[in-house]
Amino acid sequence: MFVFVMNQYGRPGHPTRRMDWVRKQLKRKRGKIVGGGISGKPAVLVLRERSFDRNRTVKRRFYVTLDTGFRNVGYAVTELLEDGTLRVLLKGTLTARTPDIRGLMDERAMYRNSRRYHRRANVKKKGQTAKHRPPRYESRGKQNSVTLKHSIETHRNLYARLARLAPLPVYQVTQGFESVSFDLRALAHGKPRTGSGYQVSPVGKAAGEKTHAFVVRRDGGCVVCGRKEHLHGHHLRKRSKAGSNRAGNRVTLCEDCHADVHAGLIDLPITDGAQWRDASTVNTVCGKLRKQATEFGIVPIPVEQSVAARRRLGLEKTHALDAVSVAAAMTEACYVNQRDTVDMDMTQYRRHRRAHIHAQRDRRYYLPGVMAPVAHNRRKRCDQGDVDSLAEFRKAHPKDVGCLKVKKAVRLYTPNRAKAPAVGGDVWKIGGQRVVVRGVHSKTNLYVPDLKPVTGKVYAAPKDGIRLLWNTGMVVV
Repeated sequence: MFVFVMNQYGRPGHPTRRMDWVRKQLKRKRGKIVGGGISGKPAVLVLRERSFDRNRTVKRRFYVTLDTGFRNVGYAVTELLEDGTLRVLLKGTLTARTPDIRGLMDERAMYRNSRRYHRRANVKKKGQTAKHRPPRYESRGKQNSVTLKHSIETHRNLYARLARLAPLPVYQVTQGFESVSFDLRALAHGKPRTGSGYQVSPVGKAAGEKTHAFVVRRDGGCVVCGRKEHLHGHHLRKRSKAGSNRAGNRVTLCEDCHADVHAGLIDLPITDGAQWRDASTVNTVCGKLRKQATEFGIVPIPVEQSVAARRRLGLEKTHALDAVSVAAAMTEACYVNQRDTVDMDMTQYRRHRRAHIHAQRDRRYYLPGVMAPVAHNRRKRCDQGDVDSLAEFRKAHPKDVGCLKVKKAVRLYTPNRAKAPAVGGDVWKIGGQRVVVRGVHSKTNLYVPDLKPVTGKVYAAPKDGIRLLWNTGMVVV
């Protein structure tokens, strides 16, 4: 078992296996243990009356490596010993929330389009001309997608998170990651026989050909029964489920087969471009990290080298051990020691919501002697409901407008968070068990799916447990 060490000023030292020395420091009240036990984190000994001298520190070589990924990111903290053995101190897998970003951005675009629609409708009612608004890709220029930005930040933040959980001297730590480059063209259509044919898609459209006409020509009729009359176009992945309108997401069906598919009588496999979305994002993330390698001191290791190291050392194919293989490729280790390894997995949770950050209390108007407000806001909001706005109240009661008292709108920072029993990602202790809360169930209870095997229920009352930690983004599970 290893215990990481840190002095009173937050400067890390070397991990130790001398448990007798650790117990002596605790017994003499010269330090305290942070983490360990029910927290699931590595144990860190914080010394109160000791400082570390860099000039007298023993030279040791530590490596923090990542196995880049879209949904799962493997990580490992290792040390290279003098005999060429790679000792694994910490390893695990981070379950990222990158796949959820696309759905959140679609929802955000839906509300944005709704606001613009109502704004244009109000302008037309006044008899004015709506102001032209250029598309976002023109007004903001070329930018990385939100999904790509989140994935890059996840890998960068994971290094910082590991530095806090497993503190090590920075000047003795080398960071690395597995650099991959998937050939998506070869994965989707196979490798071309000639070099010039690589740029030509085997299922490409002719010049000026419409997508629907190309899909019909490609399929040659109904893909189920082969019928060539009364043909319809069908989306494999629904548009409402973030499906694209490209040819790869569309097939040709006859009228009868199309009705059977929507009735659930025929099951069509989804083979659109979304199946390569993970690999495409990882390709781009690795490319961005390679460009930032010199700036942030990160060493890219080609996937061929890490795979060769994994096979040479006989390691299993997991995300965590892939990260260990990256360190083995960097150090050319001859043996991997996992005897005292701390296995720690993490899950990424959402920490901020735009609806909470930008929320504000409505502007309210009161009449003297009346407790309830008679109007909200100068103009009616789309989500205001049946409550009148000031403009509507002025039309209905023009004589009372001069008597109104106004309470201005107030920005609400993290509304309802202080009153809510928990937010997704909070760590609780319920029935002696450490669990991660996913949210609120029925407004008053905690939503904890991990309790179902124990209690048969997915919820628990807040009075039956105690909160250990607030949501930290990357939560130890």
